[in-house]
Amino acid sequence: MSPTKKKRQPRLESPRHAAVGRVLTLIGYFGLLILIVNWFTWIAPPVRVPRALVLGALAIPLLFPLRGIIHARRYTHQWIGFLSMLYFIIGVDVWYNHTAIEQLLGMSMVVLSLMLMLGSSLYARYTPTPPEQRKPVDS
Repeated sequence: MSPTKKKRQPRLESPRHAAVGRVLTLIGYFGLLILIVNWFTWIAPPVRVPRALVLGALAIPLLFPLRGIIHARRYTHQWIGFLSMLYFIIGVDVWYNHTAIEQLLGMSMVVLSLMLMLGSSLYARYTPTPPEQRKPVDS
């Protein structure tokens, strides 16, 4: 340890930034869910694989954080960003390797997953830490 140890600064809270993050998270989350269901059911259903398998593999992971997202839980917003990167990767793959209509769908998936990632990061960063998780600031 260095003799000139700096004090840890408390995290800044900003309700305005948190509200923007919340809106981005909700748009990205529900947009992804609606896009996936419509894409693999009506717009461009898979030919070689059953629809139920693709829908189960892509839509069910999005249902796990649903309760935490609806109730605006900070912890859920912290880890859903990792989940959104899976959809970002799938969207980039579809955007660059498929036909014209699917490229548009892949681009939409990329945009929505980035909105989800950015929004959840903003919300988690600018909301207050719950009292039971606070650590004392070094004096």
